[in-house]
Amino acid sequence: MDQIISLNYPQLVSVLHNARNKVDIWGRGDGKSYLIGWDINMIIRRMPRSVTAITGKSYGQMLTKTLPSTFKFLEALGYEKNFNYVVDCKPPQGFLTPYEKIMDYKNFISFANGTGFLLLTQDRKGSSRGPNVDYEIIDEALTINKQLYDQEVSPTNRGNNEKFGRKSKNPVPFHHGFHYVSSMPFSDDQKWLLDYGKYYEHEAGIRIFEIWNKVVDMQLQLLDITDVMEFQNHWNKILELRKQIAPFMSEDGTLFTLSNAFDNIQNIGLSYIKREREKMADLTFLIEIMNKILDKIEDCYYNLDTDRHVYYESYDDDFLRKYAEDNNYNWKKLGSPDCRFDADCNAEAPLEIVFDWGSSVSFMLVCQENSLVRDEGSFNFVKEFFVKPTAGKVMIDELIDSFTNYYRYHKDKTVYYYKDKYGDQRQANASNTFNEQAISRLYKNGWTVEIVDYRGKEPPHHEKYLLWGNILKENSPEFPVVRINGNNCHNFIVAANNTRVVEKDNRFQKDKTSEHINSPIAPERATHSTDAADKIIWVKYSTNKSKQGFIPVRL
Repeated sequence: MDQIISLNYPQLVSVLHNARNKVDIWGRGDGKSYLIGWDINMIIRRMPRSVTAITGKSYGQMLTKTLPSTFKFLEALGYEKNFNYVVDCKPPQGFLTPYEKIMDYKNFISFANGTGFLLLTQDRKGSSRGPNVDYEIIDEALTINKQLYDQEVSPTNRGNNEKFGRKSKNPVPFHHGFHYVSSMPFSDDQKWLLDYGKYYEHEAGIRIFEIWNKVVDMQLQLLDITDVMEFQNHWNKILELRKQIAPFMSEDGTLFTLSNAFDNIQNIGLSYIKREREKMADLTFLIEIMNKILDKIEDCYYNLDTDRHVYYESYDDDFLRKYAEDNNYNWKKLGSPDCRFDADCNAEAPLEIVFDWGSSVSFMLVCQENSLVRDEGSFNFVKEFFVKPTAGKVMIDELIDSFTNYYRYHKDKTVYYYKDKYGDQRQANASNTFNEQAISRLYKNGWTVEIVDYRGKEPPHHEKYLLWGNILKENSPEFPVVRINGNNCHNFIVAANNTRVVEKDNRFQKDKTSEHINSPIAPERATHSTDAADKIIWVKYSTNKSKQGFIPVRL
């Protein structure tokens, strides 16, 4: 029976152009994983017995984020597991095999007509090497080490020209092409993805990135318009502006597209976008939902080096593989992770937690010393949680319940609770303080709480800035090595990369104007998570200044 599939605007653009190379920078809710499902379906139909490499930062990322939505789309097309395809095992009798000889079917998806998809990862040395392939797909390409990818994966895209390429009777246009799918890059080492869009200006004089950000700003204004006629007029102005960046292929056959949730509004609705705006930290909303291009600011308060300080090798692939097999690759379960999926946290050791309480959003960072990351002896931010007010729910309870539910399999149910001084203030119409309510909820949920209370006053931003500077330089054993989980602390990383340092009276201060309600980009609490990080870093490591002293980092 024929299956009717409805595609949104950016998906239609990608499908109809049939480009050899595609780079799609889309926001959340645009159907990125569904589009990978379309790729897989077309590859199966157009290149039977081919091999395609699907590359991810880790096996866990692909198993929990990429493949569940992708195979939901394929199942809608009629593909059935163990009938049309098998995962991670030798194909059953009756299945054809790829033209390229496959020696090991681990991390391999085989379809009945011999088409295969090889899952390559970068979390272990040499694990991104594979046989010759006919096509390349990367999901969440911003997490990829581009240099390693160019060395190990791209050179393998060279097989079967006589079957599908220029030497065949019926060449497939996208043979030996690639499809990079990603959310918006937010650090310097990820901006290579945006380079693919520069042909708009070089070939047609279209300043795509400037116009795109103007579109996003107008869409943000649209969210606050209630008058029907004004809304319609504003909507039409946005459509006119969008025409200036109508997608087209480059001379070398590359299609670069930008998209956000408004491009899928017929499926998700305007209410979804407004709801996510209320739920999310605003800076996160701008990047993940609205897909706005935000350069890392100069004179940043936190001098993060993404390659050094941020890690993505955080999934326990061995556990995930067994979990997937035991649950017959139930994509729904794989899409709902818990702490067992994490390899960077010692389940038999306590966790350290710190908060930044607020009336509009509250943040919680989960940390651990000497956790199981590659840098021994480091202090690691392993997970973040945040909540915004929701009708009928108690924000503090919701935040603590999110934490205890995620860590329900953590063996040592002890937390070191770093107090936020603001959380000790008595709130109007409340019998308990924020800290008292949170601690009570932790006890109720079965956790033991060890309180860490800093007796001094909240230190000035100047001292915290210099402490961070010395820590992140990593040139003295007097200071700890700090690492951040790039999969589980995305909001914190984005906020840290966009927090400016300013000078006043020869002192360094954190620029918190992004929290103002009239901020141009409306990041109402953009520095919330960084304030929480400041607290725990200062309490734990400020005494380390005794021997080296605070040396200004900008000399």
